[in-house]
Amino acid sequence: ATVRMYADRKQMNLDEVKVNLSLDWDNQKNTTRIVRQVEFVANLTAEEKARLLEIANKCPLHKILSNPIQIATSMVEP
Repeated sequence: ATVRMYADRKQMNLDEVKVNLSLDWDNQKNTTRIVRQVEFVANLTAEEKARLLEIANKCPLHKILSNPIQIATSMVEP
């Protein structure tokens, strides 16, 4: 959604964005690795594609998943 909004605002000729995700879990290191492949279906220059990839890396969800996450859990009594 972030890439689409940026491309529309900049009037880029972007037809479609395709994203393929895969997850790799490493139980020994207790880590999760997300592999993301992005395809821009469009008539764009290499510079425009590079800029769209930068924008994809700045989307709110990417920022959340790229930084340490702390989860605070509490119980609510009725």
